Amino acid sequence: METLGQLDPYLVGAVLLAVLALDGSLLIGVVLPGDAAIIVAGTALTGPSEVALVAVAGVVGCHLGATGGWLIGRRYGSLVRHSRAGRWIGEHRWARAERLATGEGSGPALAAAYFLPVVNALTPVLAGTLGMSYGRFIRWALAGSTVWVSAYLVLGSVAGEFVRNNEHLMVPVAGCVAVVVAGLIVISRRARANREMEISEPAGSRTPETASRPLQ
Repeated sequence: METLGQLDPYLVGAVLLAVLALDGSLLIGVVLPGDAAIIVAGTALTGPSEVALVAVAGVVGCHLGATGGWLIGRRYGSLVRHSRAGRWIGEHRWARAERLATGEGSGPALAAAYFLPVVNALTPVLAGTLGMSYGRFIRWALAGSTVWVSAYLVLGSVAGEFVRNNEHLMVPVAGCVAVVVAGLIVISRRARANREMEISEPAGSRTPETASRPLQ
């Protein structure tokens, strides 16, 4: 944290700009989620002026990434989705991004998609593939990316400052966070397993005794 705090904010902004530009255009966000990059960048910032400077750079990077992804989708969208890399990403992720791009309220959904890791890297390509106009797409992309970058930079900056001033609390805090995360993972997996069981079980299945019993 001390090393990050000594970095030049202009350098932090330049690196973040490059990462977020690649995030949406070349699908780097599938491997390196932009959320993590923004939060790490935020830990290197120590004041509102530095946060504002890097936020501008981050939003410019998002604009470049969204534009590049839209152009790639416009020309090669279906090829990307059905390529080996597209299959590795997973059809369920493509489908989720497609629902955001085509469902009701697709504009606000595209803005909110920036807060969904991996999905936010796929939506620009899908927006171009599905023929969404660039003007409409980029307006919502800029709105969402501005809130996304600003919120996560502030979060990272606050967290970094807390760590630098309270190093003695890091072990117990990290332990508590690990327990909470582990609990959430277990709950999420159990809920997913229950949903899959409900889906796989025929809705109208009944035992022979139940099926032969007359309705009351």
